[in-house]
Amino acid sequence: MKKVPLILGLEEGLQDALSRLELWRCDQCGQCTPVCPSARHGGIRTREVMERASKGAMDLSSDKEIWTCVMCNSCSERCQLGADPANVITLLRNAAALRGNLPQHFAEELKLFTSTGMSFPRTGMTKKMRKEFSLPDVDVDQQTMDELGQLISRTRIGRL
Repeated sequence: MKKVPLILGLEEGLQDALSRLELWRCDQCGQCTPVCPSARHGGIRTREVMERASKGAMDLSSDKEIWTCVMCNSCSERCQLGADPANVITLLRNAAALRGNLPQHFAEELKLFTSTGMSFPRTGMTKKMRKEFSLPDVDVDQQTMDELGQLISRTRIGRL
């Protein structure tokens, strides 16, 4: 197993995780990029992210491109070499978020989730639509919130 070059002070755990993903498998064929819906609309260029990750040429405290991925996993499904770009991007996002590089809309969703247990606001429109589709109104009980609080405190999400 080849070691991936260190990405600007990357903690050892993430460095090891990237090494286990065997980034060296990526031969820059570019098959991952044309299947990407984000790339088709000017977003992430998956092949370039894989190249920068494998060379250790990323500044995760400021990189914005990794946040334009829609996490559809098309790139990983298309990769014939098993480089798993979607998983690489997920690991890079986790490390970026821990460095304070988290888009505002994700930070707001995280705040909402940790305070209500829901990742979307519970508005009058939400209630109306649920009623139209014969769905019950959603309410998160205290036991669920307590369990959620434990999960948040025991995982990286609690550090964001």
